[in-house]
Amino acid sequence: MINIDFLAAGCNTRCRHCYVNGGPAPFIPLEDVLLCIEKLDTLAKFLPDDTTFTLDHEPMNHPEIDKILQAASRTQHIRNYHHGMTTGIGLMRRKDKDDVIKAYFDCGYDVFGITIHGSAPHHDEIVRQKGAYDVTVASAEYLKAKGADIEVSLMLNRFFAENAASISALLRQLEPNYIGFVMPIFTPHVHMMDFEPYRASMDTVSAIREYLAEWKQDEAATVKSAEQSAIADAVKWLQEDADLSSLFDCEQDELYLTLHPDCRLYVGNSGAETQCLGDLRHIDLEATASIINSLPGNRDYGAFYNPEVLPAKNELITALEKLPQNLLYGDFESVVYRGLAELRIPTKILTI
Repeated sequence: MINIDFLAAGCNTRCRHCYVNGGPAPFIPLEDVLLCIEKLDTLAKFLPDDTTFTLDHEPMNHPEIDKILQAASRTQHIRNYHHGMTTGIGLMRRKDKDDVIKAYFDCGYDVFGITIHGSAPHHDEIVRQKGAYDVTVASAEYLKAKGADIEVSLMLNRFFAENAASISALLRQLEPNYIGFVMPIFTPHVHMMDFEPYRASMDTVSAIREYLAEWKQDEAATVKSAEQSAIADAVKWLQEDADLSSLFDCEQDELYLTLHPDCRLYVGNSGAETQCLGDLRHIDLEATASIINSLPGNRDYGAFYNPEVLPAKNELITALEKLPQNLLYGDFESVVYRGLAELRIPTKILTI
């Protein structure tokens, strides 16, 4: 599977846990957006059938998003994967939001989601945007009133222990079609350390356990998942297993690329690019497709490490044991990446 993130209009927030480089950015002129969509469609002729692209970050910031959606929905060889997540800020700032939502509906996109980080002050602190919570909630209410399906992603952090009741109240207010529960991972980005003071622990999960069923989560499965993403559990695994490199040399079947606002196409997620393939407006598309088809998968951020320079396992264990043992990292691999960050192990990410 290949997915290309098309960053056409920047993001309204700078979430501390964001695994890509979000934040404000200039929007791409419409002429270039339409040309890039046309080029992506041609490029996809030479790629696997399930290749997709995503209008990512906050496409509703773009003043001509209606024309962009229409072009994205008319492609023949590549599908616009509408993940539907939004801060809502870009939408609620618009005077023509009714027309924008109609354009989404007309193109078959009727599912939208918001991410919640706790009560208003804590949410705003984590996304680094004052007033963001109120606007995000207002956007969900607006979209629901227009007939959209609403999804809410709860982004676990240490504030959930004290914000659980207010989170429940919000969910009762919105009555979303789906509720997701997310433990932020640790990825090899320079800004990821910003989230460490906010990372939840097993104590946080214990404090919110009585709310999980109300939040449409499987209590036993959620607690088990939390236990398996804590440092203490990973240290135990490392002590028992003999081969650290096995986490980094397995094949991956998903490849992510990013199309930047300057129309340059990169291998890797925004903020974790490993290769520039050139300006999409001018490159040889068939030759570029040949390069892409030869690339290994990179969905797991272990792809950005060179197994030959991994530390001895006992060094990693020592580094992890110096950290709070009950912090939650979403998955076992992310615990390992956190330890590698402590040891300052370099990645294959290029400075671009």
